[in-house]
Amino acid sequence: MAYEHLFPTRVIELEKENYDRPLVFGGFVGPSLVGIISVSYLIEQLQLHQVAHVSSQHIPPVAVFVGAKLRHPFRIYSERSGKLIAVICEVPIGTTGLYEIGATLLDWLEKMHPREIVILDGVPVQGMPMERETFCVAGESRSNQLRSQGIKVAESALITGMGGSILNECLSRRLEGISLLTQASAELPDPGAVLTIIDALNSIYGLRVDTKVLEQSATQLNKELSAIGEQYEKHAQAEQNQAESAKAMYK
Repeated sequence: MAYEHLFPTRVIELEKENYDRPLVFGGFVGPSLVGIISVSYLIEQLQLHQVAHVSSQHIPPVAVFVGAKLRHPFRIYSERSGKLIAVICEVPIGTTGLYEIGATLLDWLEKMHPREIVILDGVPVQGMPMERETFCVAGESRSNQLRSQGIKVAESALITGMGGSILNECLSRRLEGISLLTQASAELPDPGAVLTIIDALNSIYGLRVDTKVLEQSATQLNKELSAIGEQYEKHAQAEQNQAESAKAMYK
């Protein structure tokens, strides 16, 4: 008997919900952690509860221990009203399993007639971005709608991994699937990137997610980085002064 028959990819429901054309947000391991952190923030702030998890031989056999709870790495959460679903996976999925898991997840979601499936992610850049914007990757009609709401349309983008697999399935099934992206530091924790994404979600979908925690984190990080920058400039200036003094001594 084939190994995949022993451990088929499936969505295991923990409880039944009555879904009402839900809006679906997804955050996965990608070029940055913006998608995962943004979805985690939504789950916490909107007090979503876990309704299912994805089981598959293609998901690394690890358990996640966060907030004094042991959890599956690929989890699905819902709002009590059934109008919002959050999907999060905190481990990378191998290329051979992406299509199977994406198709299985979409089989489950498609029954609920989702309003839209939104993949959240970051575009890694060097250093800490001084200015940030939210870009969308969507079909022409949806892009025009989002543009009218102040969201820029990406000139080009490559959505990889689990997010890319889900968007491909959306295209095949003619479901509305989009991605929202923003610049994020490739080297440093970047709460500002998550704040930018959450602000965009509030603006587009009227979620009213409280962003005070993110604002405070971003402000504190900017202060710390500014202080480090000032110290570096003072150190560099002191070294330059010492070098000039040394040169003057030997003239």
